[in-house]
Amino acid sequence: MAKQPTEKEKVHEKGKGPPSGQAQGEKKPKPKPSPEAAEKAKAKAEKGKEKEKEKDAAALEKERAPKAPPRPPADPRLKVLKKFHGKFLPRGPLRDRYKVLMERWNSGESHDGVTAEELKSLYDDWKRARTKPPRPVRTSG
Repeated sequence: MAKQPTEKEKVHEKGKGPPSGQAQGEKKPKPKPSPEAAEKAKAKAEKGKEKEKEKDAAALEKERAPKAPPRPPADPRLKVLKKFHGKFLPRGPLRDRYKVLMERWNSGESHDGVTAEELKSLYDDWKRARTKPPRPVRTSG
């Protein structure tokens, strides 16, 4: 089999080879930068270094800055108390229990000993009172 010509050989054969006076593998020498261009490049490099220093300084300040103390956990009683917000409690023992609990809750900052268990039991009782009994199954006859 005959050897296939490469792209470079094909281009050279057509007369579109490298410019005269230059061999095929050589590169043109780069023109020397003017003194003004060299100064501009140095100024850019210095500005880049200054920006990096500023970023590093800002990062160090963030690390050194005192972090805010972690937020205390939310009161578990609030989670249950919020379930009553905007709900209708019909007259009767459930509404009376709710009123007593709310009087204690609003009495002071310590909420006068209202426990999460009290609130949960009131909420469970209220849910149970709202459920409807299952419908009786009718038999066709």
